[in-house]
Amino acid sequence: MAAGQVDLAILATAVRQAGGEPAQVAHVLELFHQRLIADGQPSPQTLYVYRTTSAAARSDKQVSTSPARTRLLLAFLSADAAVSFAQRAGLARVPRLLPISLARMLAVLLQQPAMSAVHIAYDDTPAADGLPVGWHIARADVLAMFSIDSGVV
Repeated sequence: MAAGQVDLAILATAVRQAGGEPAQVAHVLELFHQRLIADGQPSPQTLYVYRTTSAAARSDKQVSTSPARTRLLLAFLSADAAVSFAQRAGLARVPRLLPISLARMLAVLLQQPAMSAVHIAYDDTPAADGLPVGWHIARADVLAMFSIDSGVV
């Protein structure tokens, strides 16, 4: 099975487990692609995210006593933009860059309730809120696209 098909199967499974309609997967992915094209951006096969280690993640005691925090999944259209933003923002000296498909990114969002939103960065230029210029979409909006009751997930 090709990687793209595996990612689609992973997303369909995540949608089903969250109580949504897996038949919506192709439609939702097309909506994402059309939105990016409407914004003058390429419709990527691969997005790029980076992983950094925070001080809280290094200490088991801090992790166990910290309240659950909401998180943002920040994805870039290019690897260069991801690395440039991470270095300029001081998030990590050498960020660990991970390629991820749009389908896999959406599956991660569905499977991790602490993820409050996805932000697809168009480049590494920060906007007024500190995030790079791009498309910000709330978790609740993604759940609605898949007909998932946000009160359940």
